[in-house]
Formats: sequence, C-alpha cells, structure tokens
Amino acid sequence: MRITLMHNPKAGDAEHGRKQLMAALAGAGHHATYQSTKERGFKKALKQPTDLVLAAGGDGTVAKVACRLVDSGIPLSVLPLGTANNLARALGFVASPEEIITRLDGGKKRTVDVGLACGPWGERYFFEGAGGGLLADYVRAARKERKGNGKVEKLSKEQEMARHSALLRRMLHDYPARQWRIQIDGEDISGRYVLWEAMNIHSVGPALHLAPRAATKDGQFDFVCARQADYALLLEHLDARVAGKKSESPLPARRFRELRVVWKGSTLHLDDKLWPEKKQSEKSSNEIKITVKPSALIILQPAAAVKI
Repeated sequence: MRITLMHNPKAGDAEHGRKQLMAALAGAGHHATYQSTKERGFKKALKQPTDLVLAAGGDGTVAKVACRLVDSGIPLSVLPLGTANNLARALGFVASPEEIITRLDGGKKRTVDVGLACGPWGERYFFEGAGGGLLADYVRAARKERKGNGKVEKLSKEQEMARHSALLRRMLHDYPARQWRIQIDGEDISGRYVLWEAMNIHSVGPALHLAPRAATKDGQFDFVCARQADYALLLEHLDARVAGKKSESPLPARRFRELRVVWKGSTLHLDDKLWPEKKQSEKSSNEIKITVKPSALIILQPAAAVKI
C-alpha cells in the first residue's frame, strides 16, 4: 500500500521517531513517504497520489491533517502519540502504533461526520468539539502555562492529564457563568453558562467524558452545557479526573444539527485551537454558525487483532 506518513516529530517518544516508524511501515510491506507536519511542505505532500494518509501525533496533528482530507476521498489512519488522544480513541485507534501498522492491510473503511464553524474570520473544520466558556478559556490558559514553563521535566501521560485537570479545577473555583445567546435547530436556549460544548465525540480537553452518547456517524452533534446550578456536579467530575478515576458526565446533553451563537469577544475553541486565535474587541457582535457535514471524512480502521 502507498502510504503518506504525516508525522509530528515533537510528539511521542524516542521509540516512535521518523526512523522507527518508516522502518515499521517498510517491514509491514508498505511503500511509505515521510513528511513532517512541522515543515512547510506538508500541504503539498497531501496532494500527492496515495492510498492512505497516516497521521502520527496527538489530536492536534490528526485534526491538522484531517481538515485537508475532508471530501477528498482519501482515507485517514492514526498512530496515537499524544497525551489525551480523544479523537484517535473515538475513531477506533486504541492499539499501539506498532500494532496499528501491522494491521493496516485488511483494514475497514468507514466515514465520520465533521464539524464546520462559519464566522467573521472565515470557515474552519473541527472533529472533536467546539464551545465557549470554561473549556475555551482553559485552552488559552494552558497555552500560557506551557509557554511560561519553558523546558520542564518530561511527564507521563497520566501525570500530564492530571496536571491539565488540576488547572481546569483551579479555574472553575472562581469562574463566572456568562450570558450567551444561543439557538440550536431554531430553538432559543440563551442563558448564563459556565460552559457549553458542541461535541462530535465522547471526550474533550483532558479526556473529560462529557458526551457519552455522542456518535461520529449520526449526522448530529451533542450539545452539552453547565449552568451555575451544575457547578458542584462539574467540580465532582473534575475531582475524579484529577484522581485518575473514570467518571460519567453529570451534565445534560441533547442532539442537534445546527447551532447559532452570538459572539461578543468571548473565547471560543475548535478542538484544541482558539477561534479567533487572537483576542478581538468586545464592542462588536457577530453570529457564529456551527453545522454538521455528514460522512465527510473517510477513516481506515486497522483490521481486528487475531485471537490465539
């Protein structure tokens, strides 16, 4: 199989660098072409003829690659090398990179839904979720904390997840519920929210399991929200995450196809990216529309493991 390996060299560990991944692909009988997602040529590489694009990295890398494969007909597979791997897990890539590579032959194709956000800054695809309030401001705070720390001790995935969950918990302590003007499928649900999320998969952020019934191929998203009255429930959920325990979401959720929100300078996030990337003036207000593109991305899931 012709494979284009799109690799984030800063993700994962020394065992999953360019040399090791290319050797594993060659050993499995594939003809692979390597491209770093940190280099300018990655967009051009995705236009070359190939049978499969293989994204090796965290959820940010997967989304960066996937947005250029929407409606292309080219299938995507994932080697999960990130911390949370929310998107990779939701798409069925839960094995080790080595196992996934050996099981690409005989894999099964399926399609997944993609989110589309339209606003004054243009259009952007997203794959995990979009939202405003606490989790959006957390994305900004986590970015500042990462820049401020500089070079820090390498943490395990569990330690990294606990650190992010602890940051969210600290923010929640004095985080105010804010007024949002929101419509979902034409119904006005405006009110004061601590957070609201339009979710395509079960988890968001540091593996917060907020939408347990979300499905990636139903043509709908799950709207999950927390009002001031849900503060204690959300805090309990975060405490469980900090302790490394599994915790089902206590927050209400409902399905929708179209969401419209009036933006007035508050932070929004699409997956793990801020939108807009820089703070804007709060004087103007603009409408943001979030819709579902059904079955817009093709995924090649690895073949099932052979039971002995």
